[in-house]
Amino acid sequence: MASKMFERFRHLFEPKEKSAKPEAELERIHYEMPDPETYDFYNLDPLSKRKMTICNLFANHQKTVPEISSLLEASHKLVIDTLIENKLLKDRRKASRPHTPVPEEIR
Repeated sequence: MASKMFERFRHLFEPKEKSAKPEAELERIHYEMPDPETYDFYNLDPLSKRKMTICNLFANHQKTVPEISSLLEASHKLVIDTLIENKLLKDRRKASRPHTPVPEEIR
């Protein structure tokens, strides 16, 4: 009985093949930070600084969305919307949604 069940569900226990692109085909994303000597970071609003930091962590330091959210204590929505806005992620949603501000944008 147990052997019949194992044969029936054998495909669940077999390792799956990787379907990811080979490493040579993956594009290296780089986010250019503005030059601090010519760009005034001091007068920049906090939300813009946060968005710039999100892009830098994602593109230049290979951090994931959950890692960035926990590091900056920001919502997943803010992180994902920022990455889509700066074309670091492709928007794969089927239906476009109206922009709803996240709590960080309301302050």
